[in-house]
Amino acid sequence: MMQLSRLILLATAFAIATFVVGWWAVPIVAAVYAAISSAQRGSAILSGFAAMLGWAALLAITAARGPVGTLAAELGGVLNLKPIAVIAVTIAFPGLLAISAAVVARALTARGNQV
Repeated sequence: MMQLSRLILLATAFAIATFVVGWWAVPIVAAVYAAISSAQRGSAILSGFAAMLGWAALLAITAARGPVGTLAAELGGVLNLKPIAVIAVTIAFPGLLAISAAVVARALTARGNQV
């Protein structure tokens, strides 16, 4: 139950930070969370899933207000991909970015604690 509430709160933080600041807020939020929760196992994976969930929520909100399907079809045509692949890559990007930033931040935090 506690893990689920962390996931929801972190996904909300990713969504709000992305909406306010932009995509580069994802590694910042992930790094801060990893530094705060460096003792917890799986914090990088949780950050990745939360970032994907936050961006999926933003994509759903945007889809309700605009022609996201048309955009995915047009961009998929340019990239020679199906529209669902464009959406999948859009959701996978913040997850991979968050995991990478969390792993680096956790390593730096552990290294700082050793010195």
